[in-house]
Amino acid sequence: MTVERRLLPRAERTVIQAVIVLVSLALWEYVPKVDLVADHVRFLDPYYISSPTQVWASLKSLLAGDAGSGSLWPYFRTTLVSTVEGTLVGLILGALAGLLFSNSHRLADIFRPFIVLANSVPRIALIPISVVIFGPTATASVVNVITVVFFVAFFNAFEGGRSIRPAVLENAQLLGASSWQLMRSIRLPRVLMWTFAAVPNAISFGLIVSVTTELLAGVRGMGVLLQSATTYLQTSLTFAIVILLSAMGLALYGGAVLLQRLVLRWEE
Repeated sequence: MTVERRLLPRAERTVIQAVIVLVSLALWEYVPKVDLVADHVRFLDPYYISSPTQVWASLKSLLAGDAGSGSLWPYFRTTLVSTVEGTLVGLILGALAGLLFSNSHRLADIFRPFIVLANSVPRIALIPISVVIFGPTATASVVNVITVVFFVAFFNAFEGGRSIRPAVLENAQLLGASSWQLMRSIRLPRVLMWTFAAVPNAISFGLIVSVTTELLAGVRGMGVLLQSATTYLQTSLTFAIVILLSAMGLALYGGAVLLQRLVLRWEE
């Protein structure tokens, strides 16, 4: 017996989601104002948790450049550019490495332990090293994003290149295909398809690493604004910055998913 999944109509689902958001905002706005709650549950004190109206005011002030840090856009642009540049370079390098390793068993056998070892190193431990080499600059953020995205792309590309059925390769060799032709005409399309499948996750990891580098190294980006707001206990401003970072992340993720669907549909 099979269980049939019943999906809610889109309109009904949207209404339910909107109600959840509105109820959550109402609880956040009014529950901390109840003295009994604020006195007994410390994290619900308005001083620590702020409120939607205060966060909205801080967000408008931040967008207008009146939050004490000057114009927001240089910080926003630094984080955005570092994330996109690092992700693109990491994807390209990871796809190329995955293609080469999947095409050569000998190369894969020799270097696989080193790649696994490098991937096991916590990336946060490499941030101070990159800052020593490149200074507290956007270059350090880009390099750190590359080190994370590279492995995401590499393992996807490698598995994609190795997932081709042996019979397909054997038939191509019987028809006279060289190793170069096998890699270019058979493995490359599969590697690209699997690499594009990793793009949404790669861009998400890239943003996380970019902001983390800014937080730890003082790179002039959104991470610096976030660090400054938390240092001075500006809770409303902290939430406002988090909202902007979330909006950036959603936009990047949405663009990556759209690109992924277009490419995978073309491959089909």
